[in-house]
Amino acid sequence: MDYSPTSSPGLDTYVPHLQKWSKVFLTLMLATGLFKLIEFLCRVIYRLCLSPLRKFPGPWLAATSNAWEVYHSLKNDRFRVIHDLHEKHGNVVRIGPNHVSVASPEAFHYVFVTKCSSFLKTDFYATIQPGIGPRYAGLFNYIDHKQAMSERRDLQPMFSPGSLKQYEAKYDEQLDILIKVIKQRGKVNIFELFKFFMLDVIGDLALNESFGQVASGEEHQYVTDFNNAFMLIGLQTMFAPIIPLIPYLPFKKLKDAYYGLQRVFSYSQQRVENYLKMDVSKKQGSLMSGFLDPTTGDPKEGYSAWSIALAGHGFIVAGSEATSITLTYVIWALIKHPDVDHRLRSELSSLGESYSNTDLANLPYLDAVIRETLRVYPPAPAPMPRAVPKTGFEFEGVSYPPKESHML
Repeated sequence: MDYSPTSSPGLDTYVPHLQKWSKVFLTLMLATGLFKLIEFLCRVIYRLCLSPLRKFPGPWLAATSNAWEVYHSLKNDRFRVIHDLHEKHGNVVRIGPNHVSVASPEAFHYVFVTKCSSFLKTDFYATIQPGIGPRYAGLFNYIDHKQAMSERRDLQPMFSPGSLKQYEAKYDEQLDILIKVIKQRGKVNIFELFKFFMLDVIGDLALNESFGQVASGEEHQYVTDFNNAFMLIGLQTMFAPIIPLIPYLPFKKLKDAYYGLQRVFSYSQQRVENYLKMDVSKKQGSLMSGFLDPTTGDPKEGYSAWSIALAGHGFIVAGSEATSITLTYVIWALIKHPDVDHRLRSELSSLGESYSNTDLANLPYLDAVIRETLRVYPPAPAPMPRAVPKTGFEFEGVSYPPKESHML
């Protein structure tokens, strides 16, 4: 068979067309690239020179794109850098094209308490998802205020004085183990031990089974996966589209986080499913009981084993890390301030040998120590962005334009 060019004369007729379409394609690519470049430059000029937020001080890169915020989030120094900006420029600084950070207790109270229904959560919260399974909407990531209030009403009974009393038995059991371990070891890493302790407590309350870390001195696989997954949860707020592609990427840490997150939620769901199979009389004394019909023991309308598992995981995130960090700082601060330690011990001694949680809650100096620790050493220096309402917002002589700015 002859494969010489003369055997296929028809190919010659396509060459000019291929050359022509190649030029057209190249022209379109160049035109698209030029258009995107012009669009980008126009956006940069607008954000630097014409945006209503141009009056607020801050890094010029932060004003032009989200790259500045992404960079410092990945470096894990975002909260320190923003603190330094406030030290340099004052209460209001610009940290993004549409973001300003406000360091004013009065403004915080106005936005998050007085007018909280007017300042809605931004889309930042909607991106916080497990990354696997059905999308989840709960108290933390609801954007709509009415939905959040409805969910809060469902959860309120779980934290009533009567419900908290039901949880005391589980808490006291874990506390006895903690005290025993401290006495046995004599010298301990209190941060690690408090972290194990709070995870054991919240795990028992939220998933009906303690992780047993304080007694064993070893980190449970759930906790290992949970810690690894934090990287993924942080990334998906900014790079949500790449999450499903992680198994195909050559990054071991990301893969470990991805599969670890799957194991975390699979474990949580299995614990909830086992809990749902228990007799109704045995389902009390757990945070999960608040999601169940008290008569039948089945999930209330709108809840499933999956949503309860995710809510339980949310309790673990909120209740373990922040509390263990605060406990560590309380002990550290008391050691650094012996006068405060002495006064607190005197107040606690006034209770005698037998006392209740209510008695502890009524101690003013203990309350002051805890509040001051939370003020000086906040355990969760994370953003809580709120969108400025359509009518705009003016406070302390500063005007914030509608739709253009998100307050952090």
